[in-house]
Amino acid sequence: MMNIALVGVGAVGAVYARLLHDNPDVQLYCVMDAVRKTRAEEEGIYVNGERVPLTFATPKEVDVPIDVIIFTVKNPQMQAAVTFVEPLVGEDTALLSLLNGIDSEAVIAAQYEESRVLYGLTNGIDALKKENKISYTYPGILYFGERDNRALSTRVERLAHVFSESNIPHAVPENMEYQLWHKFMVNAGVNPVTAIMGASHGALRDSMDLLHVTKSAMREIVLVAQAAGIPLAVEEIDTFFTDVWTQVGADGKTSMLQDIEAGRTTENEYFGKRAAELGKKYNVATPVNDMLYHLVRAMEHPTD
Repeated sequence: MMNIALVGVGAVGAVYARLLHDNPDVQLYCVMDAVRKTRAEEEGIYVNGERVPLTFATPKEVDVPIDVIIFTVKNPQMQAAVTFVEPLVGEDTALLSLLNGIDSEAVIAAQYEESRVLYGLTNGIDALKKENKISYTYPGILYFGERDNRALSTRVERLAHVFSESNIPHAVPENMEYQLWHKFMVNAGVNPVTAIMGASHGALRDSMDLLHVTKSAMREIVLVAQAAGIPLAVEEIDTFFTDVWTQVGADGKTSMLQDIEAGRTTENEYFGKRAAELGKKYNVATPVNDMLYHLVRAMEHPTD
């Protein structure tokens, strides 16, 4: 039996909560504050039309040792979430972030010791959220592990077994830092372009013009990554669109587009702005990312 706490039952979190809940060898707690807990218990969480009988709890209500805490919140909420779960962090608790960007692991390590951190991300999931209803056609692939996985740790092996038994597609790359940068490359291009244009996954896939802008932003990230010593290659951009983007539902929407449509704060600061900061650090020009950042920011703050 593995005791897992999941923080953030949004689009991505709800999909994984449903899959983990179906595993009899997992005791899953969807952890939230008391107000959200009351609302979740009253309204429920629906995934692909089915109400999932999840266990909702505040941190103080969880009375078993937690093996793994999984974060599926957005970047603006990460610091608060890391502090919020402190009552759950026991002697052997690992903390796994599935957030976009390349900084959430450092947020965990700053509050708890580095040894507790598991690196993670999702790639290709096409979940859509409308209030308490989530739909998806493809769960994507969950990449996770230690920073270096040339030799698998016991906790990674245990969690990989749980994911297998929960029908969660997953992989443990040798170099998780590289994998995080690869996802950062994708996010920096795909998210802002679709948000600005109101484009679904299929609309981006079918437009040579939108793909041109998206790939241009991604190429800048490749150059920044290479300057930082991360072995990304330009060829991986086309590979992503061939191998991954063809698998996601055409009607799906990126998280940034969903945030824009719902009037929520986006993760723009963690994509375009972060790309610009890293570009300056490594003396790599990022004009496309700079432009996309300011266009999204203008959508969020039209009177600034």
